[in-house]
Amino acid sequence: MTHVSGPDESTRARAVLAELRPQAFGSGAPSRVLDPIVEPQWTGIRALVAVDAERATIVGPDGEPLEGFELIEEALVGSAPGDELVLDGVITRQAVRATGAVAPWSDEMPSMGSFLGLRRNRAVDTVQLKEQAIEASTFDTDEDLALVVTDLLWLDGTSLLDIPLLERRRLLEGAVSESDAVRLGVYVRPPIERWVVSWRSQGFTGLTYKAANSRYLPGRPNPDWVIAGMPRR
Repeated sequence: MTHVSGPDESTRARAVLAELRPQAFGSGAPSRVLDPIVEPQWTGIRALVAVDAERATIVGPDGEPLEGFELIEEALVGSAPGDELVLDGVITRQAVRATGAVAPWSDEMPSMGSFLGLRRNRAVDTVQLKEQAIEASTFDTDEDLALVVTDLLWLDGTSLLDIPLLERRRLLEGAVSESDAVRLGVYVRPPIERWVVSWRSQGFTGLTYKAANSRYLPGRPNPDWVIAGMPRR
């Protein structure tokens, strides 16, 4: 059985984890995010994770340990053999329910059509997204859940907070192996219209826009990260 320890116990990854809080999203318009990568918005519990060869520690946005996710913790240890990592992600049931492949990102430039519909009814979209996030964070721990990993913050003694997001995501793909309980968050580069159709059909109702060159600001809002409602048909 994998031993799960608190963030105050030894190992470098846990020491780093104890000092971090998740970066928050800014409140700007998606059209103002330069050179974005776009992801479906996963709803659930935002979590930071420390992983080493023997242990996994999951903490919530306030830094307190999250308990009851043993299957995810065990899968995390097996997903990164020999490495020490600190990850950012979301514990969600959406990853278990979502189906369909998403192609790798491309270097195509954004089109204005990518942002159609994002400014309409933004206040309504925001309320709906908040309601869905609250509902999604009240699941039982015996449900089928997975951790969707969306960022890599620390790797084998090296902080990646000042590394551009796109490079962090590339490093993440080589550092973590997927399993039923650990998934890598998908992302694409604009234009996004065909992916919106797929994500909408899978039940996603929001998108995140993150500047490819953005740095990670622990515990602070980043204006280069924005949440928006799913574009309408």
